[in-house]
Amino acid sequence: MTIINMLKEKIGEQQETYRSLKEGSYSTVCYKEFQNGSWGTDDANYTNRLRLAYYLLYFQIDDEDTIVYLFQEELKDRETNSFQGIGNTLRILTELLRKYNVQNQYDDLLKRAKNANFDCACGYDPNDTVNSRFENNDLLDCLYLCEEMGYKDIMGDLLDEWKSGISQWNPSNRRTLISFNGFLGRDAENELLYLEQLKEALGEGKAQGIVSGYRDLIQCYLRICSYDKAYQSCKTLIETVDLQQIKRLRLFGDILEACFEIVPQYPGAAADLWPWAKTELQNGNPINRYGNLYKKGIEAARAIGDPYADELEREYLAWLKDVYLS
Repeated sequence: MTIINMLKEKIGEQQETYRSLKEGSYSTVCYKEFQNGSWGTDDANYTNRLRLAYYLLYFQIDDEDTIVYLFQEELKDRETNSFQGIGNTLRILTELLRKYNVQNQYDDLLKRAKNANFDCACGYDPNDTVNSRFENNDLLDCLYLCEEMGYKDIMGDLLDEWKSGISQWNPSNRRTLISFNGFLGRDAENELLYLEQLKEALGEGKAQGIVSGYRDLIQCYLRICSYDKAYQSCKTLIETVDLQQIKRLRLFGDILEACFEIVPQYPGAAADLWPWAKTELQNGNPINRYGNLYKKGIEAARAIGDPYADELEREYLAWLKDVYLS
């Protein structure tokens, strides 16, 4: 068995879900609304429906009733999801549904899909085709499929195989590996990759690229709770890079936010990162402030006993009021 076929076998496990559905158990694939925090209205069964759709596609299951049912459930999500979107579930089910639309009996469903939300209105085409043969996927395709379907248990082995086949690393495939590592929770493995990205940015000498490189590295350190390295990287950035060139960009806010996050976690940061970040926040344009920047700034100020926390909290509450009224 080739390593790619590990994924086909995994998708094949959806036979149990399919069998349960045919026996009248809809609970795992029907539309199931829930409120997903700040994302708003979402569907708890979206991934389950996606996995089953891939099973029907790749294992060439001929079942009109099931496909129509899943299509209708997917439409409920497209029509109500706060994120809107099209999604591969709808694309796959459209591919499968066309086979049974010889007398145009499903045109109303396809039209409903086109009008489901703004994204569908702009980008959904009922005549688009999708790859219906699993064998046409290469190793990288399979990694994206694992990520999409949440198959972390086999994705690690596929990723190790993909890495072993890279003869020369470049910014593109390095970013791909960083993304996959992040999805798998291998953030510690990304440190060296981010250092390579930063080294290349320093070689190019462009301020925005350099700051982006530092930002990504610092955020990596924060994710793995390596606050000493995050602190040292922030200090080096502040001392060696002309940040005036990027002060109007959100990128500058990312650096301030990182400094605020480090302060409560690393004692030495209160002496130099806090005064710098506080001054930059006070002197910056208030229009560039946002929720996480406020919250982390308040947390940092409270951690070191700076009364500025009260002033910043009042500003944050006023900002929240404006956001919800707008």
